[in-house]
Amino acid sequence: MTKISLFTHLTNKQQELFDEDYMDHLHRRNGEVDLGTRRFSVRERFFEDVEANPIRRHGPPVVDQAVFERNEGRSYPEPGLDEATLWALAVAKSNRTERDGVEYMLSHTDPTILGPDNPLTYINVEEFYHTRVLNDALDVLDLEMHQFPPPLMSRTIGRSVTQLPKSVSNVIVFTAEIAGVAAFRLLRDKGYELFDDQPKPLERLGEFFQQILVDEVGHVHYVRSRLGPAQLQIAKAMLPIVARGLIHDMPEYDLLFGKKLMDTIVAADVDSAVVDYHDKFVPTYS
Repeated sequence: MTKISLFTHLTNKQQELFDEDYMDHLHRRNGEVDLGTRRFSVRERFFEDVEANPIRRHGPPVVDQAVFERNEGRSYPEPGLDEATLWALAVAKSNRTERDGVEYMLSHTDPTILGPDNPLTYINVEEFYHTRVLNDALDVLDLEMHQFPPPLMSRTIGRSVTQLPKSVSNVIVFTAEIAGVAAFRLLRDKGYELFDDQPKPLERLGEFFQQILVDEVGHVHYVRSRLGPAQLQIAKAMLPIVARGLIHDMPEYDLLFGKKLMDTIVAADVDSAVVDYHDKFVPTYS
């Protein structure tokens, strides 16, 4: 989909087709959901294979654990860090923001409201899986991250969507999901550039980012389907504002990508991020 169509509301017929398509996609991709353990029957097979067949980079570490730890808790990284270290820090800080937001949301959601046939049930658990994926991505580099809380601005944006009316929170979530697709896409592409000297670990990193990006693009489509014409136009105007708020606490992104990050976010071309993935979500109406 193009930038223009992403901010165009669905017709009633498109909405009807979307609801059926997306639930079918969620069921096929994830399998049955266990709300108690926050696990999917199909998705667990992937992680069982990851645990049974761990892949790590070999040779001298591409990122020094001591340097990583020294900067992990800093609001701004120390000068002179190489791109591999900045990349790892961006992954770690994205993880802490993602983890805090999803855990807060799950703890403030009435479990009786969301059942196994509600797409939000699947979306919430998918977000929970992303914190696992990002941690596993750092494992490939033989790095261990700490569970620091996110800084104030990231925490405020991530938690506010639980407290606000849906008519408002969905606009914020929509823009945040678009920004998330752009950020993870750039991290994936930068990872391909930085770590291409060892094919097997690189392939594993690619698998991890595929897990996240396919989910996130689906989330963008879902939230979009819940917005009317006025909300979508507000979201379009708010997109750079929300994006700047989200990346404010993660300067590693700016150091890695500069202007390219905001350009990718405001382009809002989410589907091209997953164009080569066989398991991507493609709405019938598109």
